[in-house]
Amino acid sequence: MDPILEILIALGDIDAMIKDAESPEYKELGLTEDEDPVEKLKKLREECASKLPPNILKRYEKLKKKYGRGIAPVVGGICTNCFIHLPTSLVTRPDKNKKLETCPNCGIYVYWTK
Repeated sequence: MDPILEILIALGDIDAMIKDAESPEYKELGLTEDEDPVEKLKKLREECASKLPPNILKRYEKLKKKYGRGIAPVVGGICTNCFIHLPTSLVTRPDKNKKLETCPNCGIYVYWTK
């Protein structure tokens, strides 16, 4: 798998965890920790984001602002962000996840799951 893609997937997961940890439902659980879990996640996010090239991080942030996430999995040949069937030329590629790909419809970064 492309190392940049791995970082983007991790960043997407961290962003989802931050969103969950900031939700009122999570706060109602009354979990106590020495350090705020949101702060821990934000530190981890900064560390992860610093490993990305600036142009890719900028595009990721722009996509996240627009769609609520910057990367989406492809399941069954369908982008799970915009739910369009991806072109056969993309879906049948033997080098999936070996380089950074974007959905030709919505432009979000995509990765293939097994």
